[in-house]
Formats: sequence, structure tokens, C-alpha cells
Amino acid sequence: MKKFKMSLAATATVLAIAGCGDNEEGNNGIGNDTNQNNEEAEEVNEEPDVNMADNNENNNDEFDADNDAGLNDDNNAANNMDEDGEEAEAVMDQDFQNFDLNVTLVDETEWEFTYNPAHEDGEEPEATISGDDINLEGEEAVEEMEAYLSDFHVNAASEQEEITSGIADTFDFNEDDFQEYTLTIDFAEQENETEWTWSQDEDEEDEGGEEDADEDAENNDDGLNLDDDNNNNE
Repeated sequence: MKKFKMSLAATATVLAIAGCGDNEEGNNGIGNDTNQNNEEAEEVNEEPDVNMADNNENNNDEFDADNDAGLNDDNNAANNMDEDGEEAEAVMDQDFQNFDLNVTLVDETEWEFTYNPAHEDGEEPEATISGDDINLEGEEAVEEMEAYLSDFHVNAASEQEEITSGIADTFDFNEDDFQEYTLTIDFAEQENETEWTWSQDEDEEDEGGEEDADEDAENNDDGLNLDDDNNNNE
């Protein structure tokens, strides 16, 4: 019986020790799970590093770029307005009351350019440009014509050759491509309109007439020389 009791005591001791071991392992497992959860929570709560200085610098750069673009647009618009104003003044200085140009090219293309400046305060100038599938009118045509006429300097006494070269240079034509043209300008200082008309056919006829006149003059000189010779022989 004593041995049995001792065996029971030993068995109880072993079971107690085993139970403590299980408790420790269970406690360690709970502790490990808690530590793992805490670490995951810390990772989730961690926020990425943000460089506020870099962000502010980038935002400032974008703002400066937008401002520069806006200033450039404003400056370009102001420069265009200044140029348009200068061109209009240049046309007014020439004192055109009316401008009408009709051009026919050798390929039978026809062009027409008209411009009527404002004569009174509150009026707007009028203009048209047509030819080769182009048809402009209103403000766009006015701006184009004022740009053309600001470089077209003629007066009522201008010679035909000057008018021809002026039309070609100003309106970007080639003189050799002209079949004919008619230019009519009403100058303020002139009582009537001044008109210049040129035709390639008439020009060729005139050149032919001049050649014929030169030949007639040569023949007359030859005839005079023969008469002189005959008189000398007599």
C-alpha cells in the first residue's frame, strides 16, 4: 500500500508537471500571436514619408509655368493689337478713300481686293478678299487688307511700272503671271478716282508697234541716204 501511494504521488507529480508545461506553451502561443498582431498593426499604421518641401516646390513650379504662359499670351495679344493699330494708322496716312484691285492671272485665276476705311467716328472699315477658293470679309478681311496696304505706297502720280511691281510685291504675285489688272484708288486730295489698267495683250501689241515704228524709222533713214547718194552722183 505504501508503494502504491508513492506511485500515486509520483503519478500526480508527473501530471502536475505536464500540466504546467502545457500551460506555458499555451501562454507562449498567445503571447506570440499578440506580438504578431501588434507588429502587423504597426506596419498598417505606418505612413509613407512625404517630402512637403518637394511637393511645395513642384506646385510652385507649376504655378510659375502657368503664370508665364498666361503672361506670354497676354503679351502676344498686346503686340498683335499694337501691330494692327500701326497698320491701320499707316493706311490712314495714305488717305485712301477707296481701294479696289482686280487681278486676272495667266491661269485665268481671278482675285479681288477691296478696302473702304471708316470715314466717321463710330464707323468700322470694310474689306473683302476673294480668289482661288478664298473668300474673306468682315474683321478678318480688314486686318489682312490693312496689313497689305500698310506696305503699298503709291500716289496719283505713280507710273504704271511702279504700280505693277507694287501689286506683285505687296500681294505676293509674280509679275510674269499677270494677264491683266485694274486698280482704282480714290485719293482724298484728288477730285476723281485714279485708275491704272494693264493687260498683257495690250503690252505685247504696244511692243510690236514700237518695233514696227523702229523699222519704219530705219527704212526712212535708208531712203534718205539713197536720195543723198543720188544727189551727190548728179
